[in-house]
Amino acid sequence: MIETGGIAPDFTLTSHLGDEVQLSSYKSQKNIVLSFHIYSFTGGWTHQVSSFRLNNKDFEDIDTQILGISCDSKPAQTAFSGSLGSIPYPLLSDFYPHGHVSKLYGVFNEEKGTPLRAIVIINKKGQVVFSKTYSSASDLDPKDILQEVKNLC
Repeated sequence: MIETGGIAPDFTLTSHLGDEVQLSSYKSQKNIVLSFHIYSFTGGWTHQVSSFRLNNKDFEDIDTQILGISCDSKPAQTAFSGSLGSIPYPLLSDFYPHGHVSKLYGVFNEEKGTPLRAIVIINKKGQVVFSKTYSSASDLDPKDILQEVKNLC
């Protein structure tokens, strides 16, 4: 897993809406929460996405952008978002090259071909200030992540 204190590796990925999202475009403007997940349409990811959706306004209120990342294709991410009635933040496809961003952040599970369930928080300076993996979605509480971001202020 990526260590805290260093500069977050930049990347550009396609969102579920079809636009390109570049991490560095948020620098100096927003904190970032990277929410890595295993597969769309699984109970764990559905819980993870829904939990962040419920708290998205609280993150926006403290200048923080949530970015969901999986190795699902863009069409799968789009279908998944639609099945949940739309998601207010980008779900990014780390599909090709397969798992490239997940590997940059040290959360790629080679055996399963997916990211681990993980959260990485990046401050407005572009530094990694928090990183943690979770064994299950129920262990991941967005309110805890929100508090971690508030601690930056």
